Amino acid sequence: MNPELLKEARRWLKQAESDCSFLPVAKESGKYDVTCFLSQQAAEKALKAYLFAQGEEAVFTHAIFKLCEIAAQYDQSFSPLRDKIKLLDYFYVEARYPNAIEDVIPADFFNEKDAQEAISLANETLDFVREKLSSVLGE
Repeated sequence: MNPELLKEARRWLKQAESDCSFLPVAKESGKYDVTCFLSQQAAEKALKAYLFAQGEEAVFTHAIFKLCEIAAQYDQSFSPLRDKIKLLDYFYVEARYPNAIEDVIPADFFNEKDAQEAISLANETLDFVREKLSSVLGE
């Protein structure tokens, strides 16, 4: 395995962990749109950590669905995960831009239930990736 890519995988996983640790704070502040977006980001970073550890040098997509498809090429157990967490893709654009949802801004559209679901999906992704990488990264 490429030591530089393993180092990069550790960096991405560490950032995903940091992002996930902040999610409850964002939710408790009532910033449900931000919580949803950061949840998507945390899951994306965790999945990219996995892909770097597999030797992928450049992963340009932000789509959770696509990242899981790529990861499934290395480990088929990412396919069922993909179907469980693909909702996070909805939070990438819609939770950030005022013109992504007609006639309503993200701050008014997303609610506590959305935020809690997003947090759960992000944590599930992080836990799944951590388990997959524990032997590879020695953590």
